[in-house]
Amino acid sequence: MSDVLYEKRGHTGLITFNKTADLNALNAAFIQEINDALDQVEQDEELYALIVTGTGKAFIAGADIEEMYEKDRAAIMEWSALGSGLNLRLETMKIPVIAAINGYALGGGLELALACDIRLASERAKLGLPETSLGVICGAGGTQRLPRIIGEGMAKELIFAAAVIDAERALNIGLVNRVVPAEDLMNAAFQLADTIGRNGPIAVGAAKKAIAFSSVSSIEEGCLFERDVFSQLFETEDQKIGMGGFLRKEKNITFKNR
Repeated sequence: MSDVLYEKRGHTGLITFNKTADLNALNAAFIQEINDALDQVEQDEELYALIVTGTGKAFIAGADIEEMYEKDRAAIMEWSALGSGLNLRLETMKIPVIAAINGYALGGGLELALACDIRLASERAKLGLPETSLGVICGAGGTQRLPRIIGEGMAKELIFAAAVIDAERALNIGLVNRVVPAEDLMNAAFQLADTIGRNGPIAVGAAKKAIAFSSVSSIEEGCLFERDVFSQLFETEDQKIGMGGFLRKEKNITFKNR
């Protein structure tokens, strides 16, 4: 069976990390398989959201230390670019990406989850960036994304201490959006994806783009960008469907993604 499983349920794609023998440890071949699954996602215009999750005890328990250990500076730079590129790809996808964190999300696994738009965690999840305990730091965006999500002070504490925290602590510091019982995790993820999918998919994608711009711009620049994206939506059929349906007091509005 493949180490990366992909399926489609309605307008939602599901990627499942299935390399249970080593807790879904990230290596070059595994990253390539994830990218191959993302190729399918990006080619499907009927998808309005993507869920990523793991099997067994782990979401992704970290990077493959054995593959990394003997590399020199030049080689590890190339290796690091694989994970960094994957995470940037997830972060900039047109559709929302939901991480359903079923178990261990450590090191490179948490870095991947940080690149997702929304994080739901099982009550059994364990999260952390413990790289400093190995004499290194994150190499795929962890030091950049974690402070933006939970604040610089808290991010420094977790990274400097190589802390591994439980799901409730992760919720309390804003690292995850919600904690649910393990048996309810996937239902919660699909319910959220379905809720998102009922809204205008072009508008949701535009909102994702505008929010991303806010992290690299001043408020003045961000508001100008938002106005530009907002105005572009008035050239879509979905805008007429959505606003027209509201004016006609329609209860169920079906968008056409165009």
